[in-house]
Order: sequence, then structure tokens, then C-alpha cells
Amino acid sequence: MRKNNGETVADRPFETDIETANRDSDAVIADVLGDTPRAAYWRDLRLTLAERLKVATQERDTLPPSSPERSALEKRIEELRHQVHVLATEEAVTQFVEDSIRASLHRPTVPGTRILNAYDDAFEEYGE
Repeated sequence: MRKNNGETVADRPFETDIETANRDSDAVIADVLGDTPRAAYWRDLRLTLAERLKVATQERDTLPPSSPERSALEKRIEELRHQVHVLATEEAVTQFVEDSIRASLHRPTVPGTRILNAYDDAFEEYGE
């Protein structure tokens, strides 16, 4: 895309201010994810449930095998394992999206080259 002065995104110098780059990355990530929570949120939930799973497993191991409480606890443990797995998947997918956005935004360009030549040329062709 061309800015008013004819400069393309690829023509801009590589971002050197890390704080600005991170702030820009966070804004883009927030826009892309929309209402979806960030990976850190999924991680916090997963770790909380993993701790509950650990406690439930320890409690189950103290109960006799024929205990009705043990049977109920085993069902709860299976639910917790499933929830931890789902949260781990959400965390991994969201982390991948966040990392991909950061990598795309901070990819250095080779001096004298332009990224998206075909894209820029298409806009020039239609007067944009």
C-alpha cells in the first residue's frame, strides 16, 4: 500500500525501538484476536486446572479402590484432564498466532528490495 508521500510499507526503515515495536505488535495481535483471549490467559487457566488435577489425583490415591468417593473423583479427574487438554490446545493455537504476527511484523527487509511487489503493482494499476 502506498502512503500519501508514495512510500510503501516495505520502504520504511526497520523498526529499532523495541518498546514501540512491542506496543505495535500488541495492538495488531489484539486486533487479530478480537474477543479471543491471549495465550497467557489460556496458560493461567490451564495451570490452575492442572493444579486442581494434581490435588484430585493425590486425594484419589489416598482412597480405597472400592470407595464410592474414589469413583466420583475418578470421573472428576477425567473431566479435568480433558479440560487441561482443551486449554493447552487453545494456548498453543493462540501462541502460534501471536508468534506469527510478531515474526511478520518484525521481519527485517533486505535493503533495496520491496516486499509485496505484485500487491503494490496491482494497486498502482487501479490508481490506488
